[in-house]
Parts: sequence; structure tokens; C-alpha cells
Amino acid sequence: MPKRDPAPDDQPLIDRLCDTTADVVYFPVRHHSPACAMLVAQLIDSLKPTAVLIEGPSDYNAHLDELRLEHQLPIAIYSYFRAGVPAKKDQAETELSHQGVYYPFCEYSPEWVAIEHANRIDTEVRFIDLPWSESAGDERASHRYADAELRRGRYVNALCERLQVEDFDDLWDRLIESHRTLDITDYLRRVHSLCWNIRTWEPSVSVSDRRREAFMAKQIALTSKRTGGKTLVVTGGFHSSALLARNEGYTCAGIDDPPASDASQAAIAAIIDRGIALTTYSYERLDNLTGYNAGMPSPGFYHHAWLQRNQGQPFDHQPLLTGLVNSLRDRKQTLSTADLIAVETSARALAALRGRQHVWRRDLIDAVTSSLIKDELEYDCESPFIDAVHAVLRGDQRGRLASGTRIPPLVREIQQQIETLGLELTRRSESIELDLLDAEDVQKSRLLHQLSVLEIKGIRHDGGTDFLARHELERLWEKWKRRWTPEFESSCIEASRYGITIAEAVAARLTEETHHHQRDAAMAAELLVKASQCGAESLSKSLLESLERLIASEPRFAAVAQTLGHLLFLYCFDEAFGTTRLPQLQRLVCQSFARSLWLLESLGKQTPADGSILRSMQAMLETYRRVGDVLELDENEFASVMARIQADAHKPPAVRGAAAGTLWTIGRASPDRVLEDLMFFANPDHLGDFLNGLFTLAREVAQRHPPLVRSIDQVLLRFGGDEFQTALPSLRLAFTSFTPREKHHMLSTLFDSLGLKSSKPLIHLPADEATAAESLAIEDRLFESIAKYGLEQIDERL
Repeated sequence: MPKRDPAPDDQPLIDRLCDTTADVVYFPVRHHSPACAMLVAQLIDSLKPTAVLIEGPSDYNAHLDELRLEHQLPIAIYSYFRAGVPAKKDQAETELSHQGVYYPFCEYSPEWVAIEHANRIDTEVRFIDLPWSESAGDERASHRYADAELRRGRYVNALCERLQVEDFDDLWDRLIESHRTLDITDYLRRVHSLCWNIRTWEPSVSVSDRRREAFMAKQIALTSKRTGGKTLVVTGGFHSSALLARNEGYTCAGIDDPPASDASQAAIAAIIDRGIALTTYSYERLDNLTGYNAGMPSPGFYHHAWLQRNQGQPFDHQPLLTGLVNSLRDRKQTLSTADLIAVETSARALAALRGRQHVWRRDLIDAVTSSLIKDELEYDCESPFIDAVHAVLRGDQRGRLASGTRIPPLVREIQQQIETLGLELTRRSESIELDLLDAEDVQKSRLLHQLSVLEIKGIRHDGGTDFLARHELERLWEKWKRRWTPEFESSCIEASRYGITIAEAVAARLTEETHHHQRDAAMAAELLVKASQCGAESLSKSLLESLERLIASEPRFAAVAQTLGHLLFLYCFDEAFGTTRLPQLQRLVCQSFARSLWLLESLGKQTPADGSILRSMQAMLETYRRVGDVLELDENEFASVMARIQADAHKPPAVRGAAAGTLWTIGRASPDRVLEDLMFFANPDHLGDFLNGLFTLAREVAQRHPPLVRSIDQVLLRFGGDEFQTALPSLRLAFTSFTPREKHHMLSTLFDSLGLKSSKPLIHLPADEATAAESLAIEDRLFESIAKYGLEQIDERL
């Protein structure tokens, strides 16, 4: 084991930390540890302190009575705030930041047990930690009761290596958790020494920890002076030595007051509003293997250990093993009697090898791995056996808040709106279909979309009109599924960080989404439709400004033009969302059109002129025709850009054809010019692409122009069989713009112009187009061979 860095003599400080006769007693905890919870309860009952100070959000002290209600644990204190932060450096505009953090409690959390036992003896209880909104500028934790400080560092690694354990979780179990006879004296000596060494071995202590410790130390000193009696301090073990050193003059690493940084002060000053409330929690979220990423793993295992400790029983792993068998059966996995015996034997052997008198968490996991897993893990495959054991050890407890618990304003509004519109959630899954042309159904749709944007659990969109693709708009409808889930209330509370009203919260949530998708106009279009479905009030100034930035930074023509298409639909044609001619959308329409025009002219010759490019040019033409009066551009500017694209040899034939079609449609190109362009592209490689672009943008005028049809016929008649076969795929694509009736009309127009009138219907070829084209090519090659060898003059008698 390597030697630690030089440090002052720590024995006097350790001795003082372990002194339970002092006026201020420091009890170090690991969050969510049953051993800590049991011993802190014993200490409170024996000391009967005048005050119990606990690491927890001091801004919740005004609501501590809520913790006395009949809650079903696990629950959590949820602290949240909104703040305005600069959008970019050196810019005056601001964006909203929405942050929240949890302080989870389960039945065996030392903090919860300390509160319960202090209340039983009518002792003052207070949280003493710095409010999270004042320290969030120094860190971005999502869970406050974490033990990241204990997990890190050289001392933990060296101690794990010395004791031959896998990680800090196993180290804690080895030193503390699995010792059922551990008394308070031994516990304090072990934990204070462990945490002191972890702190001493580290080169520095974070600014956040130092600021928090300075605040907690001040609260301890003030309370001790005010009460004049014995004070018990219950905090994470990493902080205990620093709190003592600050108040009683001992030497300890990291107890210098950090300077108040400009960034931290600015973050606090930027807070617009803040809140703190209880919310439900679950063991799945508490488990560091699935989401908590700190604290004790396998909460179901430690809950089982806690219950047996409370009942004064020796630890028995058999109920957990029974749960494992049942879980495997539910997963359709067979566990034979021989397998069960192997797991039991292996677990007991591992426990004995590790010096334990009973099987513990790691013993069970390793026994299942060694006894039931053959070779799956070698290939990094998941194992149903490992999944099952973790599920059993995790547990499935979910919290429930007691009636009368204070709730944030947003939650009240959600509850009121759901009740008013008759959308109450039940435990049975229910479907609802909404007619978006019915005023009452529109109100329901808006609320459901709002809840979906806020990620409220139990609400799911399940079908209906696709307003992004805009297919089948003849019926405007939606289908939703709703069902009450245990996470419904907690997700409502957690959404409160976005605002105090539904409209405000939705607008803030959508604006936040824009920050996650820089330079992505397609996402801007999706968010725009989402906002419209939530109601026009969701189109907040901040959201519109964020969408403007996304559009302005998008480098892809098709993406910006796709956004333009959505904007045009919302601005001109919407019947369901109430966004028609909204002034808020007009600026976005103008900006999207202008950027689309610029990006279109910037396209190079190598740009694949696929369907998205032509659809995008369609969206531009439609916008020009529908709302040209609000586009803030000279009437000749659009035509000038299209004329330059039409004449640009560096543009793909389909794009040039689309530009020619655009000019023809808006009356800024003569038919003769279009025919000249057609003859320029009269080769097998380019003709179909040019016509595809032309027909896509000039469908109406093209089918009513006989000279164009004759010109196409003349070009095709000059093609040989191989050339026609080369041109056929793109020609087929070009003519898909027209319906069968329109194709028949064009063919009739051609026959009329050629004087080929016939009352008989056209002969239907028994072969498809590709086969016919191949036959023509073979025929051409045959006649070429006949001509080459002079076989035309052979006597017919031969």
C-alpha cells in the first residue's frame, strides 16, 4: 500500500471527531446506508440532543412539517430554479436555464431516520446545507445525496487493492455495512478515519464543497450558540473533518474559503424564480446501477437488510434467493434444483472466503455469475440471470406523497386543466380520438400536447394526422393513450422548473430544445409544429428568437426550405392550430425564404438533385405565390435569382429545369426560352433530369403547351435504341409528376398537333416499358449489323 502525502498529525482531530461527550457531535454518514441509519437512531435516542442538524437544503426548513405527513417512501426533495443566462459572449440577449436537483430519502436513509427520531423526542431539526440554487454555478449535479467524494481518489484505490475488493461499494460493505455488531464507537472511529484519509490524500477540494462547508459550519456555530445544549451534526463523512476544523481551529485539507467568483455571483443574480417541493421517487431511480449514479447500489437488498436489523433478526439472504427464482421464472428462465444448490453453496463459500458470517450482496451476485453463467459474458452479451439478480436486489418500491403535501403552481394548473377537460387518468389504459375541427376537442388536444412536451408520464400520442408530412389532410384528427402511472405526479413536479404556468413551461421547454440542436433547421420546423399544436401562446419570443438562430445557421438548402414549407402551412392553411396569419410567424417566413434563396443559388454541380431539392424549390415557389406581399423582397429579385440558376452551367440539370419551370409558372419566361433550354439538354444523360425539374415546378403550364410536347417527341425520335434505354429511367421519373389523365391529355395533344387523329384507343403493349426499350435497342443493333455487312441487297430467294 503506497504511502500518503505528508499531512499534519491527524490523531487529535480524529479523537475529537469520535468524542460523543462534546457539545457538538459529528456523525458521518454514507447516504442511504442502513448501518448509518441504525446507529444514528441509537445515538439520538441516547444523547437526546437539543438540536439535530442535517445535510440538506436549508431553504426547505420552512416546510419541514411536510416530512411528518404519512408519505410512502421513497420520496425526494426537489429543488429547482430558472435563471437568465447570456445567449452568447458579448451579447445582451439572454436565454433561460432550467435546473433541478434531488435530495432522495428512503426508509433507511440516515437523514430520514435522524429526522424521525429527532421528532420523536421533540428535538429541533434543521437542514444546514447551502441552497442548491446558490451553488449550482459551481457544479451540475442532479442528485445531492451522492457520495462522489468518497468514491474517488488514490486512497480508495489503494485500500481496495489492499483488501482485495472490487470497488468502493464492496469496500464500504467490508468495513461497515456487513458488520451487524458494529457499535457507535467503532463505527465513528472507522468512518471518520476513512473519510479523513480520503480527503487528505486528494490534492484539492472542489470549490462547491468548500463553499457548502463554509455555509454548514456557520449554521452549526450559530445553532450551538443559540441552543446552548448538545448539537448532533449529521452530514456526509467527507465533510465532517472540515466542519470541525472550521469551527474549532483544527488543521484540515480544503478549509480555505474559496473566492466568490464572478461567474458564481452572476449565476445567483440571474435567478428569476426558484422553488422547492417534495416529489415521489423509486428504487429504480435510487439504484446507482440504473440512474442515480451515486449512493448505495441495489436499494432492494439494503431495504431487506434494514428490515431485518429493525426486527433484531440475523441477516438471512434466503428471501432474496427466493425472489431471484421467482424473477427468473417470470422471465421464462429455468432454474433447476441443482442450479439453486450451486448458487447457495457458492454464495456461502464466497462469504466465508471473504471473512463474513453471512452471505452479502456481492456474494450473491458472484455466486449467480459463477454458477449459472457459462460463456455469455465472455462475448459481452447480456445475461437474463444477471439481469434478474440485479432486478431483485434493486427492488420495486415506489413512493407516494401524503394528502395535503404542498405542490407547485404548475402542478395545480395541470390538475385543474385535466379535470376541467375530463381527461382524468386512471390505472386502466384508455384511448381517445379527437376531431381537430371541433373546438372542445382542440382544447383537449392542446393540453395533451402540452403535457407531452413537458414529458409528463402516462400521456402518449398514438396516431392521427401527420402535420409534419402533411399527408391526408382531408381529415384532421388525433389519437391519444392515457394511463395513470406512479411517475405522473413526480414528472409534473419536476416540470415546475420550466415555469409556474403551463404555457410558460411549454414555451421554456421548447426553447431549451432549440439549444440542443444547433444548426438544425429541420428540428426547428418540428419544434414549430409542436409549439403550434400546444397553442399559439407557446410561440414565445424566446422560442421564435431561438428558431431564427437555427434557421440562420443552417447550411443545408433542403433543411431550410423544409422549414419554410412548415411555416407556410402554419401561416396560410392551418385550420386546427389557429396560427393563420400570425404576425409572430411572418418574420420567420421571410427569414426562411431569404435564406433558402441564398442557399439555392450556392448549390454546386455535384449536389444530388434528388426529390428533396425539387420539393424544396416547390415550397419556395408556393411561398412566393401565396405570400409574396410579405416577403420583403423586390418583385424582380426572385425572378433574377431563378434566371441566374437557369443559366448557370454549374447547376445540375434538374435544378436548372426547376428554375426554368419556376420562371415559366410565374410568367417571367417565354415558352421559346424553355424550348431552347430543352434542346440544350437534348441528350440521353440529361434530358430526363431537366424534364423532371421542369415538370415538378411547371406542371400546369407544361401539360397545356403543345409545342413542348412536340419538341420532346422530336428529341426522343432522334435517340437510338441504346440512347433511349439510357434516358428511360429519368424520363419515367419526370412523367410521374402527372396523373394518368394528364398523361393521356398530353398524348392526345401530341397526336392532334401531328394530325394523327383516331377514334380507336391506343394499343396496350403486352410488355413493360423497360422490355420495350430493350427490344428497340436490340433491333437497332441488328439493323446496324445488317448495314455493316451489306446484307440489305441479298436476293430474296435466299
